[in-house]
Amino acid sequence: MVVPAPKGQKQVTLWVDPDERDAFQNLCKTNGKSASAVLRGWMLAAIQQQSIGIGEAAPDSATGNGSVPPEMLKDLMVRLAALEKTMPKFNTDDLVRIRKEVLLGEFGSMRYRLGIVEAQLQSQGGSIAWETGPAEKQ
Repeated sequence: MVVPAPKGQKQVTLWVDPDERDAFQNLCKTNGKSASAVLRGWMLAAIQQQSIGIGEAAPDSATGNGSVPPEMLKDLMVRLAALEKTMPKFNTDDLVRIRKEVLLGEFGSMRYRLGIVEAQLQSQGGSIAWETGPAEKQ
């Protein structure tokens, strides 16, 4: 769907990594704003203040109403962004595939392979079951 440009306005385009885009959109949603509104606000503040520094030209910067100092908030946001990047992303299809691989007894699944190992151990007189529980070993 192509959205026509409002009269007298131009579009700004940039390329970012998909993970960074998702993290930025999540951050904007957390603050109840759209990504385009945040970027537009930053651009307008940068033009008004004649500075491209993030801390200096950021729209809606710390107003002093919160109990968290701006430096601490900035550090927390950096740590949260790093955490969002490192967290694995699973969609439903991935989770279904993992469940099939681990739990179903189909040929090649982990359950099937462990069944073979268990049968071989039992044929030699052993067992893969615990003789005592983990708490009882001590």
